[in-house]
Amino acid sequence: MPVALTDRLRARGAVLPDYAGRGLLNVPATVLAAFGARTADDPPPLADLDPALLDGARQIVVVLADGLGWWQLEKLCATGATPFLARMVERAKRRENAQLLEATTVFPSTTAAAITAMHTARTPQEHGNIAYFVWLDEFEQVTAMLRWGPAITRRGSYFDDPKIDPKAYIKVPSIHGRLRERGVASYVVEPEMFRNEAMTRMHAREATYVGYQLPTTMGVRLRELVEGRPHGAAPAYIYAYWSGIDTSSHLYGPMSEEAAAEAASFDLNLARAVGDRAAGDTLVLLTADHGHAFTDPDKVVDLLGDDELRGLLRNPIAGEPRLAFLHTDHPAEVRDHIEGRWPGLFTLLDRDELLAAGFFGGRGDNVLAKKRIGEVCAMLTTDRAARIMRVDGQDFRHRGSHGGMTPDEMRIPILAWRA
Repeated sequence: MPVALTDRLRARGAVLPDYAGRGLLNVPATVLAAFGARTADDPPPLADLDPALLDGARQIVVVLADGLGWWQLEKLCATGATPFLARMVERAKRRENAQLLEATTVFPSTTAAAITAMHTARTPQEHGNIAYFVWLDEFEQVTAMLRWGPAITRRGSYFDDPKIDPKAYIKVPSIHGRLRERGVASYVVEPEMFRNEAMTRMHAREATYVGYQLPTTMGVRLRELVEGRPHGAAPAYIYAYWSGIDTSSHLYGPMSEEAAAEAASFDLNLARAVGDRAAGDTLVLLTADHGHAFTDPDKVVDLLGDDELRGLLRNPIAGEPRLAFLHTDHPAEVRDHIEGRWPGLFTLLDRDELLAAGFFGGRGDNVLAKKRIGEVCAMLTTDRAARIMRVDGQDFRHRGSHGGMTPDEMRIPILAWRA
């Protein structure tokens, strides 16, 4: 990464994404490597994972707790909200068939980019699901990338039209198909309502989908797979997802009583599924797609309502409330306008400089990324978020947010243990 850019961001307290062995991207690469499916084209596996934890593992379970950042895990364990995870962290400190690694998520620090990386072992630059809201030339509008539908509405996908095939828009293959080619069973344990969502149809269609209706049954489904082994003697990869910590952190704040209650439910669920048992041939990796920064809903920066800014843009604003993508043919004027109206509030970043420095992954060509990222990226680092989109006529009033590069957003745990 160019020294000037990285030094400037670090001076502002930014945590840079790590794709080289100490990041979320390296989790799926580790899974591929463990089952003999990793190739030279893949990113490296986790650099610091104890090889003894992988030795003899026949099943690898990756549990992704959406929004459970490093500092949140620390606080939740310290306050007693998550007693099982606290015991596992202590076990990791003693190196009793367990290990806790500090890692970074991808950039932007957001679910659409991170989960697609988990399913493909490819960077945001390669897979193209770069942010929650992305301008897509293919549909000539800002798109909600988790469901591939119009961003201005809460529901609906382009793929609801049977004439539009989601496979036509896939940029990279999934790890699930690659594992199956190696004789490895692959499962995705997610809410039943996600079964036919765009993300599943595009990046997890080769996996066996195991849906759950209630969050409290995620652990039940996970335990059935780990103990029942419907795949018989074959090795298996099991990916399980929990959304509630992220939702409660958005609505009430990342260290609210509501977020702690949701984390406590997750903790109990996970303990019942894979906890407190002798080390066997199952490796569990608990991680997250991002953390959360505190944001004040009464201090939202109204980019959407800025008529002068709108006149300088080629497309509507996209990206994240903490990282706005500004597509423009007048980048200098956009920078001058934002600095003049909100002096010192935004860190204004050049798209091409970010791409050249590898912030979006630095792998493969950048033709797709250049189309989907605005020429100017306006990043917030304090307790502020920006108003960039109205959905069904409503504004976001979140008390927790992510997408930027603060430590609270970027730092994630990878807690590994044998079960």
